[in-house]
Amino acid sequence: MNTSSLATSDIFSDLENLATLPALGLVVPPSNPTVEPEIARLIPTGARQFVSRLSVMPDTTLEQRNRAYIAAYAPAIQAFGSLKLSAITIGLTGPSYRFGPQGDARLAADLSAKAATYVETASGAIRAALAALKAKRICLFSPYPQWLTDEAASYWTAAGFEIAQVIKVSEVFRAYELTVDEVREALRGVDASRCDAIVMSGTGMITLPAMIGRADIAIPMLSSNLCCAWWMMKAANIAPGAIFSAASPGLARDLAQG
Repeated sequence: MNTSSLATSDIFSDLENLATLPALGLVVPPSNPTVEPEIARLIPTGARQFVSRLSVMPDTTLEQRNRAYIAAYAPAIQAFGSLKLSAITIGLTGPSYRFGPQGDARLAADLSAKAATYVETASGAIRAALAALKAKRICLFSPYPQWLTDEAASYWTAAGFEIAQVIKVSEVFRAYELTVDEVREALRGVDASRCDAIVMSGTGMITLPAMIGRADIAIPMLSSNLCCAWWMMKAANIAPGAIFSAASPGLARDLAQG
C-alpha cells in the first residue's frame, strides 16, 4: 500500500491536521438520541466536535424541563473548561420559543459574552438559515404537543415569517421515538406550493435520512440539526461535505460562497 498517496487524500489530510482543526461545541439534552449522530454526519471532516450534556431532571414534565433548561445552558458551556471553541450551539429548539425571537437573540448574546465565543440556539440557527435562503412562508413541521406547537408558531410569526402550513407528526411529545418512516410519511403532507421552506423543529426528531433524496419536495427542508451544523460551519469557515450538500443544496451554496 502506498501510504504517501493516501496521505494526500482529503480524509488523511483532515486526520493529519486533527489537533488544529476548529473546535465546535454542542450542548445537548440528556436523553436526546439524534443531535450528535446527525451533526457528526453533517460535519464529518474539517472540525473537532465536543459535547456537554445537560443534567437529567427526573420526575419533570416536558414543559417543566423546557423552563428549567435555560438556566442550565451557561453551566453546561462552562463544563467545556479551557477548550478553545470556535462556535457553540445549544442543541435544543423548544425552550427558546416562549422568549420570542428578540428574547432568544438576547439569550444567545448573553451566552456568547460569558463563553467568549460565538453561541447560538437551535431556533436562532434556523432563523439565520431562513434569512440566508430568503424564505418567508414556512411550513412548521412539529413533533410537539399542541401547547409547544403554539409557542413555536408564535415565535416564527413574531420573527416575521408567515406560517403557511402546520404539520404535526404526533399529538403527544415523542420526538425521540419517531421513526424515519413516520417522518417521511408526514412530509408527504407538505404543500410546497404554499411554502418557501419547511422548518422541521426539534433536535431529537430523526430528520436527516428522511430529507435526503426527496425529489418530490422542491423547497428547502430545514431541520434543527441541519441548521445548527450550518451555523457552526459558517462561524468556523468549514466547507460542506456530500451529506450536507445533499440535504440542503441551498445552504451548501451559502457555505461555499463564504
